[in-house]
Amino acid sequence: MHVLKRSIKPATYISFLHIYQTTWGTAGDICLIRESIAEESTAKFIGHKIQLVVPKGLERDRIANCPIIKVAGNVGDGHPKEHPLEWEAYEGVSEEIALAALKPWGFKLIEL
Repeated sequence: MHVLKRSIKPATYISFLHIYQTTWGTAGDICLIRESIAEESTAKFIGHKIQLVVPKGLERDRIANCPIIKVAGNVGDGHPKEHPLEWEAYEGVSEEIALAALKPWGFKLIEL
């Protein structure tokens, strides 16, 4: 049996801020969408392009019927940009991916 080694190529993702209303106020998530999917979508995703190697299976959520990865959520009260230092990575997302997605925004990841 031969083991085939394939190099894992990084893909281009768009890191975007998804802001939404909740019962207690405004919340936000930093999300990733593959650039190829964003270009094919009728929805417009505006954010920062980053190169990442992301394991399969993280695209569990959908926005505008497009598969996305929710990377980190804002744990502050009110608008996420008012509390840029209070971001927590979602379960299953590695710290490396979360840091790469937050970096273009100037947001910091906290550990709880």
